[in-house]
Amino acid sequence: MTRFSYAHHLEDFKSTASWLARRGWSEAAGGNLSLRLEMPGPLHEDDHIPLPFPMPHLAGKAILLTGSGTRAREIGVNPQPHVGLFKISDDGTSYGWIAGNRKPSMELPPHCAIHNTLAEHRPEDKAILHTHPASLIALCHVQGLDNGKVVSDKILSLQSEARLILPEGIGFVEHELPGSLELGIKSAAQAKKHQLVLWQFHGCLATGETLAHAFDLLEVFEKSARVYWELRTAGIDPAGISKTTIENTLTYFGRLDRYKSTQE
Repeated sequence: MTRFSYAHHLEDFKSTASWLARRGWSEAAGGNLSLRLEMPGPLHEDDHIPLPFPMPHLAGKAILLTGSGTRAREIGVNPQPHVGLFKISDDGTSYGWIAGNRKPSMELPPHCAIHNTLAEHRPEDKAILHTHPASLIALCHVQGLDNGKVVSDKILSLQSEARLILPEGIGFVEHELPGSLELGIKSAAQAKKHQLVLWQFHGCLATGETLAHAFDLLEVFEKSARVYWELRTAGIDPAGISKTTIENTLTYFGRLDRYKSTQE
């Protein structure tokens, strides 16, 4: 098998996947991980697999992506057989396999669409993590929690640092066919401003500078959701921290503008 020249990135896959498995967020082969990399050099002529639409901001870059049917608990032990390296063509219209696992996740189109948006709008975020925390999926079954603003205002107001760490709040995509291009396009639109996007009845998408960073952000959201469910189990429908208190905290830490940018 062709050897990876990005072995240090595989450690990010290994550590993050191990934690996903320990948390029980990635059942069976559920979820997937990817990293966007710089990679010079053209594809061979016979290696061009068409992308569903041109992705100019991915042109000439590479994607490390978990393979179809791979399990987080196995990636967390040895990532190399389970992660593939794919190069995007210099015109952003196709891709080709370079090394590692040859069969990419069925969610390659959504990952590419989201990476294309990140490269344009938030280039520092090079990692995408998608997984299935039960506490977050359960939120989608609560009447009224059906858009990002409501979810953000309700859930991120339940502990003092959640909105500070996630000032833009949570994006939201109504249920789409798993792995579909439509899911990717809608998620990419949300990812312009949100580092976390809740996929209705499906799971959550997290982006970050590294997979570990994306996991950090997901942990914050998931902790707040667990606070919500513990209160609901106790018969309490929590009012949460007041908007004034949240805005005062964000003002103190210089993050109020980021919060207000998604309040319209």
